[in-house]
Parts: sequence; C-alpha cells; structure tokens
Amino acid sequence: MSNATRSGPRDRPPRTAPRPAPWGLLTLPFRGDTWRRLLYALLVPLVAGLVLVLQFVMKAAHDSGHPGVGPLVLFAALLGAAVVGPAFERMRLRFFFGEHLGPRDGGRFAGAVAFFFVNALLTTASFAATVGWVIVSARNLTYPIWGWAPYPDPAWGGPSPVGAVALHFAAGVVAFFALPWVVVRVTEWQRAAVRRFAAGER
Repeated sequence: MSNATRSGPRDRPPRTAPRPAPWGLLTLPFRGDTWRRLLYALLVPLVAGLVLVLQFVMKAAHDSGHPGVGPLVLFAALLGAAVVGPAFERMRLRFFFGEHLGPRDGGRFAGAVAFFFVNALLTTASFAATVGWVIVSARNLTYPIWGWAPYPDPAWGGPSPVGAVALHFAAGVVAFFALPWVVVRVTEWQRAAVRRFAAGER
C-alpha cells in the first residue's frame, strides 16, 4: 500500500469531542479546546446579524408607509441566508477547528431549509449558553465581594445576607463548571449539522 493510499485528510479533527468523566467537569473551563468552542459560539452568528438587519429594514419600511416591502425583504434575506449560510458555517469550522469541508454537491431545497432552522436553533443555544456563562460566572462568583451592599433589599436566599450571598455564589460555581459542558455538546451538534446538510463528501 502506497503512502498516498494510506494518508488521509490529516487536517480533519475527530468528529466528536471526548466525553469527559464526571470529575472532568472540574477541568473543562480551563482547557484550550473548551475556550476554542466558546469563541466559536461567540463569533457573531450570521443568523443574529440577519435578524438585526431584518428588524431595522422592516421597521424603516413600515415607518415610511410601505409595509408591503417587509415580506419582500424577508424573502430576500432568507434566500441570501440559504446561499451564504453554508459557506459561512464551513468557514467557521475551518477557522476554529481546521476542518476543511467542501460545498455540498447539488442543491437540495429541503436540506437547505432544514439546515437553516437547525443551525439557527443551535447557534442561538450555543451563543446564549456562552454569554450566560460569562455573565453568571462573573456576577455570582464575585457576589461575596459586592453582594452585601444592596441589603436590606430582598434577594434570593434571603432575608439573611449570608444566605443570599451563599446561594448566589453556589449558583455561580455550578454555572462556571456546567455551562462549558453545555457549549461543548451544542457545538458538536452544530458541527454535525454542517457536515450533514452543508458539506459534501471528501
């Protein structure tokens, strides 16, 4: 067997991330691969940009007395997303994971529609989990430092200040170690969706 026959696409990573043992959750936030996935989720998603543009254009059309323009803009935006979306997602995989995927052979309308909605759902979930991880961890893990100030205002865990601070800090610890696991799982589903609906065989 020749070297050319034995060699495969070396730049393609394993299809699935290794499932960490229960105690592996304690190290998950400190791994480079986890941070790569967090950054992958934070990259401004095409769907989010599309929604913002649609909201602005349709509001402007309504305010100017041309509400009929809205459906046309929506159709054009969906068509543009169907054309650009798969290439954008393949670019994200190539940039963050070194996974070089070619375009899908032939156009399948059903597959394009399925990919649009599946990818929109997963992108939103991974983005929300990542932003939530940053906000909840930063706020709740530092709660013992600044959380005493608002009292005697009511807060979860009260009315005792110690109870409120302890509850918020505990929630921060859980979020800090659990949400990265959620992001890892969701990004694996995203990668699988791109391979299934937006990429051809290599």
